[in-house]
Amino acid sequence: MKRLPLHFLKTERMQVVLILLFVLLSGFLTVSFVVFPQLDMQEENRMLREQLDGSRYASLSITNMQRIAEHETSNLRALSNEWAHIAERLASFPNQTAMQNAEVNRIDYKVQLYEIRQRLQVKSDELKIQLMPTELGLDESLTSGDAIRVRMLQLKAVEKLADITLDRQIQRLVEIYPLPPVEHKDKKGRRIFEEYPVRIECDVDFEHLYTFFQSLFEENQVFTFRNLRIESGPTFDSKLRVKAILSALLFE
Repeated sequence: MKRLPLHFLKTERMQVVLILLFVLLSGFLTVSFVVFPQLDMQEENRMLREQLDGSRYASLSITNMQRIAEHETSNLRALSNEWAHIAERLASFPNQTAMQNAEVNRIDYKVQLYEIRQRLQVKSDELKIQLMPTELGLDESLTSGDAIRVRMLQLKAVEKLADITLDRQIQRLVEIYPLPPVEHKDKKGRRIFEEYPVRIECDVDFEHLYTFFQSLFEENQVFTFRNLRIESGPTFDSKLRVKAILSALLFE
């Protein structure tokens, strides 16, 4: 019998070894890049199904979810309308939107300041009420455009409160001047409304003190109390001296 050459056997064995190595490598790569990712995906899908099963929306159909979305939208609309009504009711000025958007320059402010001072002085003379702070705690010096807007709104707050005190027949307006405004923002940093505090000191009797406080809650002239002190007046005729910080509200 004729024998096969030795080098042929070596070559055949080498081919078998190479085939085995290839099979092992292919199996390793298949497990690493196919089987394991599939197992991980199955585990993620299982966890996702468990979360969905535990969700309060799991048993809801698409139709029901649309109804819920419509209901939530309706609630949001109702709350927005309610907030708009509250803002309108608590606003200190009936034309607050126009006041916020109005463009004001230095000349406008100075003219307004002069006219309001003159008007309040004439009004106090006609009512025979002593108006001691004729300057209203405001001067004409301005530095920037933002300062002009703030100063004009402060002037309007002082004017509004001075008119209320004179209309309610106080005996003497001793002091009135504005304080720096206070911004109120939501959690996202958006401005909701501004306060324009005014420091006031006046002499008044018991009857007119009640009507004065009552008028501060009337529509389109609401003022909030930040500070209040009532003490005996300096004279027999001036029964009470009221010292207060009252804020006009301006909503966005």
